[in-house]
Amino acid sequence: MFKRDVVIFLAGAEFFHTLSHIILPFFIKLPLDMKFMVFTASLNKWTIVINALITIGLLWWASRMKSK
Repeated sequence: MFKRDVVIFLAGAEFFHTLSHIILPFFIKLPLDMKFMVFTASLNKWTIVINALITIGLLWWASRMKSK
């Protein structure tokens, strides 16, 4: 397995994580008390933005690698 393939796989996993946070408010009521923290709608929006940036960064990194 090549490095580029691993980075693309991680980008896909991160995209799925981003997508799950986008869909999350449709299935649970926010804020969600998890005993150690309260997951609010605002925190979820920040999570979506950060995960999307990580996905874009990974895809950019993969595009800069050579494919064999």
